[in-house]
Amino acid sequence: MEFPQAIESGFKNYFNFTGRASRSEFWYFQLFLVLAGFALTIIDAFATGGMLLSLWNLGIVIPSISICVRRFHDIGRTGWWILLPFTIIGIIPYIWMLCIKGDDQHNQFGPNPLLQTI
Repeated sequence: MEFPQAIESGFKNYFNFTGRASRSEFWYFQLFLVLAGFALTIIDAFATGGMLLSLWNLGIVIPSISICVRRFHDIGRTGWWILLPFTIIGIIPYIWMLCIKGDDQHNQFGPNPLLQTI
């Protein structure tokens, strides 16, 4: 999945907590969120006094959780694994799970998202 497609998919599936999200979709969407947050931080420093960035952060909470849940579905895990970092020691396995390759075939959460777009 390419960068523009990942952004579109991330916002199109705003409240979609079912299905799967590929590694490329997840990481491109995260890259977009970081870049947009950085740009809004610069704009806020000169113009709005922090209000724009606060609204942006409120707006991306749900799609960030949604794409993370779908990413865990891609590796065959339930979405509840997003709570792993709250254990402090779970941060490293959490990041590792977000980086590993998803299931090649259909799993209990749906078909491979990379094969659907071809």
